[in-house]
Amino acid sequence: MKKNLLFLLFLVAVCCGALQAQPVRYLDEIFSTVKVDSNVVYGKNKSYLSGFNATQNLLMDVYRPDGDTATNRPVVILMHAGSFLPGSVTGFTFADKYEHCIVEMCERFAKRGYVAVSMAYRLGWNPTASTQEERSKTIINAVYRAMQDVRGCVRYFRSTHADSSNMWGIDPGKFVLGGSNSGAYVALAAGNFNKPQEFLLTKLLDGVGLPFVDTTLTGNFEGFGGTQNLDNFPGYSSAFNCVLALGGAVADTSFIEAGEPPVLAFQGLDEQLTPYNTATVITTTLQPVVEVSGSGDFMPVVSKLGNNSGFAPNSFTPGPPNKQGGVFTTPVDGLYPFKGQTFEPWNWYNGTNPSINPTASEAKAKLYIDTIMGYSLPRLYRLMIDNTYGEPVIGLHEPKATVEMNVYPNPAADVLNIFTNSLQQPMQAIALYDLSGKLVKQVSNAGGFYETIAVGDLNRGAYLLKVTLQNGHTGSRVVTVQ
Repeated sequence: MKKNLLFLLFLVAVCCGALQAQPVRYLDEIFSTVKVDSNVVYGKNKSYLSGFNATQNLLMDVYRPDGDTATNRPVVILMHAGSFLPGSVTGFTFADKYEHCIVEMCERFAKRGYVAVSMAYRLGWNPTASTQEERSKTIINAVYRAMQDVRGCVRYFRSTHADSSNMWGIDPGKFVLGGSNSGAYVALAAGNFNKPQEFLLTKLLDGVGLPFVDTTLTGNFEGFGGTQNLDNFPGYSSAFNCVLALGGAVADTSFIEAGEPPVLAFQGLDEQLTPYNTATVITTTLQPVVEVSGSGDFMPVVSKLGNNSGFAPNSFTPGPPNKQGGVFTTPVDGLYPFKGQTFEPWNWYNGTNPSINPTASEAKAKLYIDTIMGYSLPRLYRLMIDNTYGEPVIGLHEPKATVEMNVYPNPAADVLNIFTNSLQQPMQAIALYDLSGKLVKQVSNAGGFYETIAVGDLNRGAYLLKVTLQNGHTGSRVVTVQ
């Protein structure tokens, strides 16, 4: 009887999922096609690669919902990976604004009603310098220049709104800056690298005690002044509402201060080039550069300072537990670590996969993007559209699950990753049932807070996942194999 009741509830859950509510703009895809304006010039500046002797156009591709007439749309600006070097130098096929994951996410945001931007920025530093100091100095300046570029891009959009044309149909008060890996470094820097005293951090000083960043050459944080810099759209604010970081790191957690923009961060727990916690970053040349802090260390600081309070309180699905000091801790709202993953699990490539992501595929990447979008969209909606969205309703909410767990990706093609809250008892057993109630997968004596189940050999469809803790508490989740 108990088993029949369990599967009756399972079938009700599956059937209810088929009863679709009215789609909501900025949460659901309400447009079927996207219009792309390519190679839009958002500014001009001097190029490192020319020794600052030549001026280059700063280009972006703008994605908009096709046929939309709204004039108050939030803007999401995303920046590509590539180690701040041209693909002609690194051999990477993704070091530009056509990076697959960036294009995919721009299309998905635009189909939900956003204006989405794939933004190129100035490249160049000296990865083969003979000293770590020179490598550190030149890459810090590369991040700094790109940060100036993205701030200029925000000002460009605000200028088009202020000149009465509003040619892009934007809300000038709603911007998200983000990117993948190198692009994430830039977005994070735009959020917290903003005070002159931060130039004086010991690891950012050269051998005679001078800052790596010389503002008489490069200009200020906003991108104004400096002999190697051109001013773009002065008189407009470059403020923004949120960082969306896929990978990336901060120069130092001490840079993060209360009142800075909230952060949504995604990163592979086993990432080696950009560390998940605090370590020296390794670039494509496999040489050490400078110590940085990845999302596992900087997101708890963001949370502690209250910078992500715009997402709270909420009833959204939490991310997996964080990992600090070599142990799993509790989830941090705004942080989604991917267990067992390294560089860009959300991306795929033309031709041969790079050695830093050898198992990449389009199908796999899109499942990770599903998770990224599913986690980010409700939080961005609450932050920028409706600050009551997702608020727990006291007295009307469903009873809290006996077992707090997170399962990703869902849908899954190859593997299900299962996390439980580390404040609970460890898992004892995991079982997966098909629609008939037949046990199709089982893990006994699990003994931890994280497990995986291979599902690549199962038929496509819905399954019931049941998790039992060592104290006997159980929880279940409907999962889909595709």
